[in-house]
Amino acid sequence: MRVRTFRLHVLVAAAVLASGLSSAAQTAPPADGSSPDDALQVTARLVVLDAVVVDRNGNFVPNLDRSKFHITEDKVPQDIRTFDPPSGHEMPAGSNGKAIVHSSADLPRIGNAPVNILVIDELNTPYMQIAYAQQMMERYLKAQPEVLPVPTLFIAAGATHIAVLHDFTQSRAELIASIHKHVTEADFTAMIASLNGGRIGPTGGVELTLGALEQIATSMRGFPGRKNVIWVGTGSKRSRFSGGGLDDEKLEKVVRNVTNRMLAAHMTLYTIDPEGVTYRSDEVAIAGSPMESNLSSVGPGPGLAFESFAYSTGGRVLYQRNDVETEIKETTTEGALYYTLSYSPTSAGNQGRKYRKINVTVDDPSYRVITRDGYFGGRERVAAVAANTEKTQPRALKFDLINAARTTMVYTGLHSNVAKTADGYSLQVNASDLQWDPQEDGSRQSEITVLAVCYDAKDKELEQHAAELKEQIEPNDKIVDGAKVAFAFPMVEPPKTARIRFVLRDAGTGTMGSVNATP
Repeated sequence: MRVRTFRLHVLVAAAVLASGLSSAAQTAPPADGSSPDDALQVTARLVVLDAVVVDRNGNFVPNLDRSKFHITEDKVPQDIRTFDPPSGHEMPAGSNGKAIVHSSADLPRIGNAPVNILVIDELNTPYMQIAYAQQMMERYLKAQPEVLPVPTLFIAAGATHIAVLHDFTQSRAELIASIHKHVTEADFTAMIASLNGGRIGPTGGVELTLGALEQIATSMRGFPGRKNVIWVGTGSKRSRFSGGGLDDEKLEKVVRNVTNRMLAAHMTLYTIDPEGVTYRSDEVAIAGSPMESNLSSVGPGPGLAFESFAYSTGGRVLYQRNDVETEIKETTTEGALYYTLSYSPTSAGNQGRKYRKINVTVDDPSYRVITRDGYFGGRERVAAVAANTEKTQPRALKFDLINAARTTMVYTGLHSNVAKTADGYSLQVNASDLQWDPQEDGSRQSEITVLAVCYDAKDKELEQHAAELKEQIEPNDKIVDGAKVAFAFPMVEPPKTARIRFVLRDAGTGTMGSVNATP
């Protein structure tokens, strides 16, 4: 076992101030401009698509087989590698009316079944609209059965951080109670603008909104089912994703990173505007068809709208309506009825940066297929830990670790548990979740970056500990199901520590996990 500690918290504070933000935990997603030598490279080789097929009346079409589907990427036909009908995503047999998910720890029990993630957008949404959105969510929940058929996570994307209002559950009553307990984190910039009779600027919540999307996608990567993210709020709606301190090149990097992390997480985004029927003369139209994103044209021009991220993932945009509770029901219903297909791209130009356009059709031309419309080609840059001689750590690394440490959202990519030891803690990680790199002597090595943050009983941050941990296995060692790797993490928690939040990040893939401990 090799341990290398490094400083992180002081450097993060400097980075936040330099970006022009407050000391908010939810910093903007990193537009990392570092050189290739500062990053490891990861390539996604399988594209997974959820396809909702509807007829002329908008009704879901069941009972289609694999032969009826056709996929092209940049107009090049692709071979379908795997195919799952809607029945392949159902909850386990015999679970109808029975709650089997009470927290994130229970998600492995549902296999490929989908989950819902309800998000109240508090970033740039006027306070009265937030209150209305909460009322509509409660009305929607009261119309559902006591045991929800789809496990649901409830979070608020606030002005400074993502707050988990309730972990994954199937209890309608518990979700309703969490609405009543939640105190909205007011965005005073938006409130003052509203009181002064002005509108929120189009760049006010852009970076924070993208940061929240990236956090959700990163946290949801560790289990296979579809994640339906239902984003309720007016923040950054129909706004141009330009300015805000990001030039076109950096904006493209941010958009690429967020989009491809949502793809890796099997995530579909739905946006619901609670403002209701209104008219705005300054709304920014989205290029292309009503169900098409314009992510392929990031840069100068009309600008990129938040809704593009919904269309790019196969989701929908709902606005100019006064029945928010019905809109939520529509999206949750649609999110449970779909086919899943996958393919390995054969396009020769996949190494480039451009947006790869996906088109899925079925034999019957009267049917419409709603699915992801594309992704960015090339490789994802995974920021590596800087050497001890460096004064700063990459901003991407700090963004991932700090934001994950300052929320209670469960990161599922590295399945982990923690145990107390004589000189600190032992972090036990599923060996199959880790990347194992071959070494010159034939052994294989895994490397993780760990950030531990100590909190007192009032959730005040007391201290941070960061370390880079490495473990090796012999050439003949086999990684079997259930095998764990124990990483020793020496540390002494300060007095008054009530809980410790550990965030783990695979140094090769960027996949993350989280686990909590009580001293």
